[in-house]
Amino acid sequence: MTSLDPSWAGAAGQLVTTPSDLNRFFSALMAGELLEPAQLRAMRTTVAAPGTWPGARYGLGLFSTPLTCGGLVWGHGGDIPGYETRGGVTGRGEAVTVAVTALPAALPEPQRAADAVLEFVDDTLCS
Repeated sequence: MTSLDPSWAGAAGQLVTTPSDLNRFFSALMAGELLEPAQLRAMRTTVAAPGTWPGARYGLGLFSTPLTCGGLVWGHGGDIPGYETRGGVTGRGEAVTVAVTALPAALPEPQRAADAVLEFVDDTLCS
C-alpha cells in the first residue's frame, strides 16, 4: 500500500510486484510456459519504437532491446512519478529487473539517469 494511487496511470501503474517476480514472469513468458506458441510469436513481432531508447522495438506488450554483447533483452518496463522499472530476459534465459525509486525526469540530469538504468541492464546481462 502506498500513499500514491498508481491507477491514474492506467496499465502503467496497475502492477504492484517485486523485481524477482517480474524476472520469474518474463522468464516463464519467454520460455513458452504461459502462452501458446502463436500468441508468443505475435507478441515478439515488433516495430521500431522511436522516442523510447536506442534500438528499442515494440510488439504486443513486449519491448526488445539489443544488448552490446549480442542478442536481445525482452521485457516491459515503465515509469510513474517516483518509480522506474527496466529489464527483461534474454534468449539464453538470463533475467534482470531494475526498480529505481526516483523517476529520472525528476533528477538534475534526467537523460543521463535514464541512460544509466538501461546501461545497468545491459551490463548485468552481458557480464
